[in-house]
Amino acid sequence: MVAAMYEEDNKRDDSLIEVLRDLSDFDLFWRHGSDVAPIDRLSNRTVLIDVHAMPVLKELVAYLVIERLYKEMALLPDSPVRDGRRTIRSILVIDEAHNYLSQRNIFLQRIIREGRSKGIVAFFASQSPNDYQQKFFNFQELLEFAFIFQCEGVSAASVQDILGCSSKTAKDLQTEIARLEPWQVVARSSEKTEEFVKFTAEAFYKNY
Repeated sequence: MVAAMYEEDNKRDDSLIEVLRDLSDFDLFWRHGSDVAPIDRLSNRTVLIDVHAMPVLKELVAYLVIERLYKEMALLPDSPVRDGRRTIRSILVIDEAHNYLSQRNIFLQRIIREGRSKGIVAFFASQSPNDYQQKFFNFQELLEFAFIFQCEGVSAASVQDILGCSSKTAKDLQTEIARLEPWQVVARSSEKTEEFVKFTAEAFYKNY
């Protein structure tokens, strides 16, 4: 449609056309005239969106999907509470989140802030706790649960913010976190008398 408009106005291709062409050529979105109906809702199904092979516009694709999820969420009533626990409707999982947290996605921020009552939650997997400290939005403050596996170069400030521990404990944990064995985890303690807990997680594939 845009190409037809440009041709009618004798306009040359520009950056807008290039963006639309890249999105169209990657065949990620529904095409007009397709025999398959478009997805009516994202929040009630499992969808895996793989953009690793996409040469450009990865951030734009993620932005559009997250915006759609937020707009669906905004129309939902609060999710029911059963036995004192809020029912989860949908989980937005962002793998390699360090590649995306700096993108200033206002809809992701709104999902994090407003999604709990709607039963929409966000799950991030990133290379380092440092990635959650962004100047425009502090993701760490709104993390309900955080699990730190082995990683190097983590700052004491990030450890302190995530675990809620003292600065001395955070500095002591810097070296320990770098030396953790596979599946060993450091996390915030549920006991007020303990600043953190350390345990061995079990791999997902061993349970299913």
